Amino acid sequence: MPTDQTIPVTTLTPPALRAFLASIIDYAGLFPPAGLPLDEAIDNFARYRTGPDAWMLARFVIPAKRLSELDGHAALFDTQPPFHFSALGTGAADADAFLPAFAKDLEAIAAFHARHPQQVKVDVMEMRLPPDLFQADAPSLHQFFADLDCRAAETLPALDLFFEVSIDDKLRQIAPALLSAMATHNASQETQIGFKMRTGGLEPAAFPQAAHLAYALVACHDAGVHFKATAGLHHPVRQYHKSVQTHMYGFFNLFGAAMLTATHDLDAPTVERILLDEDADHFRFDATGFTWQDLTTSYDDITRLRDTFAISIGSCSFDEPREDLQALGLF
Repeated sequence: MPTDQTIPVTTLTPPALRAFLASIIDYAGLFPPAGLPLDEAIDNFARYRTGPDAWMLARFVIPAKRLSELDGHAALFDTQPPFHFSALGTGAADADAFLPAFAKDLEAIAAFHARHPQQVKVDVMEMRLPPDLFQADAPSLHQFFADLDCRAAETLPALDLFFEVSIDDKLRQIAPALLSAMATHNASQETQIGFKMRTGGLEPAAFPQAAHLAYALVACHDAGVHFKATAGLHHPVRQYHKSVQTHMYGFFNLFGAAMLTATHDLDAPTVERILLDEDADHFRFDATGFTWQDLTTSYDDITRLRDTFAISIGSCSFDEPREDLQALGLF
């Protein structure tokens, strides 16, 4: 869930926008298209954490197997600890191989904590769901999640997990059982499990169709399952980008659609319209809430939903989102 940050009061940034953007970005500078070396990426993250916009920042994203490479940068952790991290799990092609790989990742995280006590906190893991579970029923998936929970409870009980599946035309077959199992698990276990949406990439085919993404948002809301998103969300509002020769979704579109869905119980076609909207003037923030067209979500609902439903976005850039917000006159 979003990390605790003190959000400064400014005269330019509307209060509802501050609530909307609080701890929203998991910095993924290691990954394409940025693809920075580790030393440069972690230095960036440390610098961003002490800057005026630090309240927008959540975690540093890094593969679990690379955590030990951060030991050489331990001096950075002395500044405003703890540093928060999201670890990418190794994963596996099937459930049987997934469990030992997961246990090894947990060991790497626990060892990282032990080497830097009170200075670092890995409280999120992100993984792809093993392909052999795509057609599994809800009880089988629930048992898989229970097995993971048992492993995590032994080592890292306060760990949230996010599982990714492709946002495509097969999602309607996978999502009902998957989200049902996640919701059932979350009702009784300390380790909470959420859905990870990949919303872009380096080529047009990596960007899901708006109809599929709208279905995913509505399905998560209906099941009561929280989500995070990653890739292609560098800009506030949907726009065509030459670098990938396609339209990129905006984080106003995605998280705004999620919040309005939760507030108004929207159907998928309405959500799709929000996702496809390229007019920044349609997304309005003030002291009382967020509005798209004639639909409004209150400040209090934004705060609640950011904590319980729309958790964060992974972005390889922390500069592009802020530069766009400045260009819109919102910072």
